[in-house]
Amino acid sequence: MASNPAAPFGIEFRHVEDLHGSSSNDTAKVLTHARTVRSLPRSAFSGIEPAVRQQSETPFAALSARHGRPLKIAILSDFTRIPYANGAAFQTRFLYQELRRCGHAVTVIGPHDPESTPDELAPGTIELPSIPLKTYPGVHIPMPLESWVYDASRWDFDLVFAQTTSLLLEFGVWLRKMRGIPLLCVNTTHLAAAYDVLLPERLAKLGWVNAGVELALKRPYEKLFSSIYNNSDGLVVLSEGLRSYWRERGVTAPIHVIPRAVQPEIFDKPLGSDPYTHLENASDSVWRGSRLLCAGRHTREKAQDRIIKIFARHVARVDREATLTLLGEGPDTELYKRIAKEEGVAHRVFFPGEVPFTRMPDYYAYADVFVHGSLSETYGNVLGEALWCGTPTVAFADGMGVTAQIKDRVNGVLLSPGNGGGTEADADAAFGRAILDLIADPQERARIGKGASKVSRERNSPLAVQRRIADAFQHAQEHAAACGVRPAIEGPRVLRWMTTLKHFRTWSAVNGGVYLAGCLRPAPEKKRKSQLHPQIGR
Repeated sequence: MASNPAAPFGIEFRHVEDLHGSSSNDTAKVLTHARTVRSLPRSAFSGIEPAVRQQSETPFAALSARHGRPLKIAILSDFTRIPYANGAAFQTRFLYQELRRCGHAVTVIGPHDPESTPDELAPGTIELPSIPLKTYPGVHIPMPLESWVYDASRWDFDLVFAQTTSLLLEFGVWLRKMRGIPLLCVNTTHLAAAYDVLLPERLAKLGWVNAGVELALKRPYEKLFSSIYNNSDGLVVLSEGLRSYWRERGVTAPIHVIPRAVQPEIFDKPLGSDPYTHLENASDSVWRGSRLLCAGRHTREKAQDRIIKIFARHVARVDREATLTLLGEGPDTELYKRIAKEEGVAHRVFFPGEVPFTRMPDYYAYADVFVHGSLSETYGNVLGEALWCGTPTVAFADGMGVTAQIKDRVNGVLLSPGNGGGTEADADAAFGRAILDLIADPQERARIGKGASKVSRERNSPLAVQRRIADAFQHAQEHAAACGVRPAIEGPRVLRWMTTLKHFRTWSAVNGGVYLAGCLRPAPEKKRKSQLHPQIGR
């Protein structure tokens, strides 16, 4: 059973047969699809023309014309560098680069990372005092532990873009109230799916423990975040499902649905060599069968354990040479290896670790099928990247980030995830059949792959995303003006003290609680990988 069934998310799903019934193909037949020459890419990526950047004035450049000067923009981020592959951090890198390219002054504000080096920090970065989050090595929690943080006069921006899930959000609200700076928030984590990973695996399986976590954490946190978003000038979410989610929880601020950009300079570069050399170096076999790829941080809410079980029970028994490669690392890597061994497929499930971001296009292009089991995505960057590269994709409908990106049988295969018990087992079987059907039908893989790349390039190009973000910037400034926020810095000293106490107390208390919760389930120490990924200012 998957570690994150749909029920806790409050999302209603149809029965699995409503989306996909039994396959008309006999998947027990010998798979007769043609084997692709080893030196050639397997996905439709190789036949897609690179996206062409329009030469007209970009939306970010138009912001300067609208205001008569470049803007001073602060990006609140949980990362001042990119310690591991992370969608929010890569989006921060995209925004920083594109805004700076158009002449705007951009300041990244986030936690101090003691492992960072000066060349990894973008120019203009401000590092706040921080404490480590033991659940996620490489992540640090910003805290207002030094007096200079409280000096409102030093913070001078035209807009604050808060791309953070920590209570650094309270810093953005404080700046709005103290200086009258418009605040635009971004929801980067689906909170309902995040609490599971705070607990050790044995405790997470206990119903009464989960009920206690929901009562003590989930509901109060959702109420807190709803209050923060309502004290902003807009909220950016990555799917229509999340817009509905936050509306149901009382968010009345303007909500903008904006997908994340895929960067052509990385994903349209000429293909490199076949990266699946680990298949040729297997100890007892040379695997020439179908290649399934799953990518993402190895943590329970991503449900890679479910993908391993589907592979073992519904794919590996039919396609005797198929392999599954799980890119990434995380606190549950060793658990996943143990599950592969228990399922009898350890020799066919490979863990290359975290690979350079610039190498990802090759992994997508040389795979046969990309598989994605997570139900916790606010967006799912790896899914967007796979679709951009034209890799045929099979995923579960989550009502959020995955559902927003895949239209069934147009640019991927989307299946109901089930809802515990027998329906979940049926969903796993349907997922396995969908994989086998794609493996057996190269023409269908090519058709879906081309559809995936076409849709992705229309929706996720940098220009399309820039346009939506620029509109959100303008709306946030208009909302702040309409609200008539009077900067507390212009009022009595007692008002400044009370404003600071209110928001910094919450910031300190909640982030301190997150630090303590992280001590319940510390992850193994992660070895530093110097310059594995492009950094924010590079």
